[in-house]
Amino acid sequence: MDPLKKKYQPIDEQIVLFNDEYYLSVQRLDVSELDANARESLFNHLFAFDSSDIELEIDISEEQRGVWYLQLLVPHVLTLPDAARKRLERGTKQLVSHLMQQPHHPASSGVGGDDLLWYVRRYNPDVEVIA
Repeated sequence: MDPLKKKYQPIDEQIVLFNDEYYLSVQRLDVSELDANARESLFNHLFAFDSSDIELEIDISEEQRGVWYLQLLVPHVLTLPDAARKRLERGTKQLVSHLMQQPHHPASSGVGGDDLLWYVRRYNPDVEVIA
């Protein structure tokens, strides 16, 4: 195993352990129906999201296609997979509740399986998949 390569270890269909640093789950938001002002408001609202269970990263790299990705992260240090799963579930519920406070809340869906690997490989093309 090359120590410089990033590692991708599936925990289940929706969660991976990325590079022994974070448990990662990704949500896809459909922002295609939102105008520029609504998108700005949504971004600011998401940026203000705070949770003791997860960290949130907002990826707007596919905004021109009407898609944003939300990376839900739990640090790996001292966290077992079952505890990470529970934290991600609680954090996802908190995030959904937070999104419902917006006048325009876009549809969201989980990214899983091969789609999750594709998403991670967009930024880490040489990621090493560990069984």
